[in-house]
Amino acid sequence: MASTVTIPPTLQTKLDKAEPGNLADVLRQVKLGTMLTPRKKTLTALAAAAAHNITDAAHGSLAPILKITALRVTAGAATAGARIITDSAALAAATVAALSDDGTTLTFEDTVTAFVLEYIPRSAVDMTALNEFAPTP
Repeated sequence: MASTVTIPPTLQTKLDKAEPGNLADVLRQVKLGTMLTPRKKTLTALAAAAAHNITDAAHGSLAPILKITALRVTAGAATAGARIITDSAALAAATVAALSDDGTTLTFEDTVTAFVLEYIPRSAVDMTALNEFAPTP
């Protein structure tokens, strides 16, 4: 006897299908307005650290990062100046900063106490996790 496997929908599959009955609920959950609004934040007077979690209160509880458009170190033991961004497996260097896979943490080659960050936020929830879609009443 054949069996049918039902895969629970994710937010990503619901957005891809764009079903009118679900679309508003999905857009609310991912916070589309936040995702479509580029951010520029100047962070100063931070505790000296090489890794900075931008989602914590000390950094202003910013939304996680989808895409960085500009990053510049302005104070600290790390070399001042612009950074290119790499993934979390790479080593940070004088011109390179690493971004965690979840988009929350920037890691520099040395301690940083101030930086300027321009970025596009990611979805408020994981778009690909199963069982994430739950319509709101």
